[in-house]
Amino acid sequence: MSEEIIDQAAEGQGQRPTFLTVLCILTWIGSGLGLIGLLAEGSSYNPGWYNIVIALLNVGTAYAAWEMWNLKKSGLMIYTVCEVGAIILPFILIYAILPSQIAGLIGSMAILMAVFPIAFLIMYWLNAKHLK
Repeated sequence: MSEEIIDQAAEGQGQRPTFLTVLCILTWIGSGLGLIGLLAEGSSYNPGWYNIVIALLNVGTAYAAWEMWNLKKSGLMIYTVCEVGAIILPFILIYAILPSQIAGLIGSMAILMAVFPIAFLIMYWLNAKHLK
């Protein structure tokens, strides 16, 4: 039994890397700020279904970060689905509701806003080898 523990410690298995720890903490902060932002907006220009879906995606990313904090690969899959949804959803809203002249400009801004979620996805996937 003690040899297994020593072997795992020697190989670095079962220990969360610092980079993954920082990513998870930043994800919790981002998810919390996203939920606070939705609550603070009150009645916004977005349809109610959009705010509900965004809130669910924020909760999903926070839960996924918890799973990855515990070194579970299922968290990475949940996080990926939630972030891809969070990247695509604004485009659905923009191009379904807004006139085409405005949609092009706001669509460009949505592309810029997708940089951080894509960067986090890449960083999490680089840490996938540490997840079980």
